[in-house]
Amino acid sequence: MRVQIAVKHMDISEAMKDYAEERAAKLEHYFDRINSMKVILNRDGNLYSAEMLCGGARGIQLVAHEKHKDLFAAMDLVTDKMERQLTKLKEKVKGHHMKKAPKSAELR
Repeated sequence: MRVQIAVKHMDISEAMKDYAEERAAKLEHYFDRINSMKVILNRDGNLYSAEMLCGGARGIQLVAHEKHKDLFAAMDLVTDKMERQLTKLKEKVKGHHMKKAPKSAELR
């Protein structure tokens, strides 16, 4: 999976960059068909915003936004939001293929 970090209106340390890459890379555990992940970190006055754009197989696109006074907290919140979206997507894909057999087949 390819992880890109983009920063707007501020400079960040290598530690924050590594933290963002690490958190984004862990998301592959929840859904293994992720091709790319883009993390956008932004500063709006006193608030920091974090945004994750996830691209997957078959045109899957997921987006999560979060704002907080602390940049690390914003990153954690957006990662949690993306985890929930990926878990829901995985359950949806998994459940789609598991169909029940017709009742007439069960009786035989």
